[in-house]
Amino acid sequence: MYRKNGAYYYVTRKNEWIWLSRELEEAKRRWIEIEAPCRLPSQGMMAVFNRYAVEVLPKKSATTRDHQLAQMKLLEAAFGEFRPDEIRPVHIAQYLDARADQGAPVAGNRERSLLSHVFTYAMRWGIIDSNPCRGVTRNKERPRDRYVEDDELERFLAFCHGLRHGMLTQRTGHAPRATDKKYQEPLLSGQVVAIAMEIAYLTGQRRQDVLQLTLDNIQPDGLLVRQLKGKDRKPITVRIEWSPRLAAVIGRAQKLYRPKGSRYLFVSSRNAQPYTPDGFKTLIQKIQQAWEAAGNARFHFHDVRAKATTDLIDQGEVAKNTTGHTNDAIVSAVYDRRAIRKGKPVK
Repeated sequence: MYRKNGAYYYVTRKNEWIWLSRELEEAKRRWIEIEAPCRLPSQGMMAVFNRYAVEVLPKKSATTRDHQLAQMKLLEAAFGEFRPDEIRPVHIAQYLDARADQGAPVAGNRERSLLSHVFTYAMRWGIIDSNPCRGVTRNKERPRDRYVEDDELERFLAFCHGLRHGMLTQRTGHAPRATDKKYQEPLLSGQVVAIAMEIAYLTGQRRQDVLQLTLDNIQPDGLLVRQLKGKDRKPITVRIEWSPRLAAVIGRAQKLYRPKGSRYLFVSSRNAQPYTPDGFKTLIQKIQQAWEAAGNARFHFHDVRAKATTDLIDQGEVAKNTTGHTNDAIVSAVYDRRAIRKGKPVK
């Protein structure tokens, strides 16, 4: 498959160019229709990647799909010229080493995981008999241990609420003036980030699950959260009972801008649609840059969920009942960020 003038083409052995699509996913789908689904090693790794992109990726969540499409491009560049039965564990190790040399050892591990899943399906399709990723040691990576202190979170929320129009705009010679009435109004995006982050902390939920909350999730006996997972994953629904603070922040969320007919709690003022993961991430980064410029240490939105999990454990709660994790291993390895664990002596 080749790209020319913004479109993708299938090139036959006779050098005939067949137009596929301007969209990559649709082009891959049409390529598979032309060649038939990849069933033989001789069709090459690109055919395997294409079949995976058409048959497997659509079953994953939108966020995961976007991330893995980007990862797939790197894997295609590295392994696309191979036959699947030519790839050996040493090739996987060399790829991991190269990614580590590029300063992306953790990203390399994630790409190796995706490649391993591709090979798992290739085995299922009868193309290969073994997975060359198995047994290859991953790059060393240290779990993130950033814990956001209570005072730090409260100051950041206050910082967001205190943002005014123009404060995040950096234009030479056009700094906002405190006397300008336009800049006295609270910045809506600052309010959105503060409220979404506080809800994420109080409920221990992921960013994407918070952004998808609707008025229908607000129920008399608690906040109902339906976690967004892949299409083939068992759905997880968590009901979080009301506390005075959670009820108060949900009340503030209900007062945010919302076009008539919209049921979402958080709606972008630009297009009256729910925030996209990338759009919201960009917004948080802008605010975190301003937060850092004010002399504070930056942190990730994801760190707030880790803080929630850690605080639930300190309170003696079973954290996964709130966060929705399916096992304790993930909670312990990734989200428990206690610097000092409290214990009791043997009686």
